[in-house]
Amino acid sequence: MAGKTLELFDKIYGCYYQVVRQILEEAAASPVTTSRMEALCRELAFEESAFAILPKLISGSWSPLLKKEGKNSYSSALSSPDFSYPLTALQKAWLKSLLSDQRISLFFAKEEMDLLSTFLKDTPSLFHPDDFHYYDQYQDGDSYKSTVYISAFHTVLASIRSKKILLVSYRGKKQEPVVMEVAPCRLQYSSKDDKFRLLCLKRTRRGFTLPYTLNISRILDCHISSESLPADFYQETISFCSHCSEPVSIEIDGRRNSLERSMLHFANYEKHTEYDEERGIYICSIYYDSKDETELLIELLSFGPVIRILGPKSILKQVGQRIARQHELLYGTLI
Repeated sequence: MAGKTLELFDKIYGCYYQVVRQILEEAAASPVTTSRMEALCRELAFEESAFAILPKLISGSWSPLLKKEGKNSYSSALSSPDFSYPLTALQKAWLKSLLSDQRISLFFAKEEMDLLSTFLKDTPSLFHPDDFHYYDQYQDGDSYKSTVYISAFHTVLASIRSKKILLVSYRGKKQEPVVMEVAPCRLQYSSKDDKFRLLCLKRTRRGFTLPYTLNISRILDCHISSESLPADFYQETISFCSHCSEPVSIEIDGRRNSLERSMLHFANYEKHTEYDEERGIYICSIYYDSKDETELLIELLSFGPVIRILGPKSILKQVGQRIARQHELLYGTLI
């Protein structure tokens, strides 16, 4: 029963529900075309979500939610256009569990945390942090309870939202303070390192031209400048990644909901997925930063037989070495 509850809970919070909800809201106002539905799938979910959502939605296998109006247009089959809903006990339990994560206070002010705690004071937690064991994770993660760290994080977050220059005092490699001006771009979290980083552009003589990565834990002090950045300052060409020359190519057979699991698990990577109708499988190319190669390899191997790594040769070689090492540890001999 617990497994069924968690599965239902996951779907309620999943992007598939959000996509279907948006489609039904638009279809209640006026008929929507299949191309518009595909666009919503790409916008609210993943590039490949239309493969899983539209056939079931249009065919009625997810109950008759749409009715056909024309060759490629559909309207809502529901009697009411109102899709709002109150929080369920399960949703409240999920939120209560999030409050026990020490990272949550980084994104809320103390007053907001107090308000949430009061609202959920009589709600039991769905799970506790001690229920999880993280493997392949470094133990020197950020100190999320430090008042200095929390203050720096809040300031960084505010500068990103306001698009204003950030003045930073930073502990450099030689442990000496370095003062700099940066244009904040986005925050990045590494689950392997358990650390937050700020991706930014450092000011040089030519302006904000140097891509720079700051560890939040090494920020000694920071303040938001009164100087705002131009609305068109950030360009899509700004890159903080050194993409490998060749993406990892994997084959997904669809068993055990492997397509949805893969798309969710690798959501932080740039991907391109195609469906092979003759073989009934999906081919996914994952583009990654070279420094994340080991982490990506571990994640791929965790999927077991439901995916097959096709290349490149350098990755296949590492897979073989890891499997041989595991065989040696288990059976005492190499394969």
